[in-house]
Amino acid sequence: MFSYIKSGFRSTLNQPFSVLVLFLYRFGWGVALYKLAQSYILPILHRYPNVEGLEAQSHLFLAEAQFVLLKTDVSHSVLWLLAGLLVARMLLTPLLNAGLLYSLSNPHYNAGYRFVRGIKELWKSYALLYAGQTLLTLLPLWWILPRMKTAFLSARTYPEMASELLPLLALLLGYSFVVRLLFLYLQLGRASSRSMGRSLGIALQSLPMMLGVAVLLLLAASLCSLAVLGSTIAWAGFWMLVLYQAYRFIQTLFSVWGIASQQEIYRTRAER
Repeated sequence: MFSYIKSGFRSTLNQPFSVLVLFLYRFGWGVALYKLAQSYILPILHRYPNVEGLEAQSHLFLAEAQFVLLKTDVSHSVLWLLAGLLVARMLLTPLLNAGLLYSLSNPHYNAGYRFVRGIKELWKSYALLYAGQTLLTLLPLWWILPRMKTAFLSARTYPEMASELLPLLALLLGYSFVVRLLFLYLQLGRASSRSMGRSLGIALQSLPMMLGVAVLLLLAASLCSLAVLGSTIAWAGFWMLVLYQAYRFIQTLFSVWGIASQQEIYRTRAER
């Protein structure tokens, strides 16, 4: 297991162009969401009554906000903007996946060339695979959402509600995690010109190793995130802002590292 992680890390270091592109994409996405929150949420917060004000003022603020949201169309522009951002993300994700996975599967080409070539050659098939992954990920909601609604309405206390909802959420997250990994192997197969049946067989045969590597790297990335979060609480200032932006790069590195480790598993099993 650790040999795949080490090989994946070495492969990640050979992907400077892909890592840089994904980092700039994440950074740009973060800036867009920050500007959106700054434009719409901060003006609302400025209208919130003073902490030392009367409790009636807070109730009046909430009643006014509820009236504006439900009885006017002021939220429509925000919802349309969020929908546009979501569509843009869904369109860009298959393109970036195509460039990254083709680059990992064809290290003999020039770094920038193989990334662009992967997008040109694979974007259509990757878009279809991404649509299938999204559909399968959302499919269990028709079964889970009614049960979550029932648990929410029938619970008398917050601990009781949590005991009903958390297992359902954990089940949904675990299912989504496995679906994402299976479709990753289908994408790796497409990048290396192997059939979907062959790639799915490799994924099922490698399922314990695949999950083990993914969980280990996820835990490492989570520990890194907790360390950065703790630093932001204990140490605020300019250098903390620099550290947070550097963490975005580390986060991207972990993401590529996880995919590269899975590619090493796929390549090894495919060559047997």
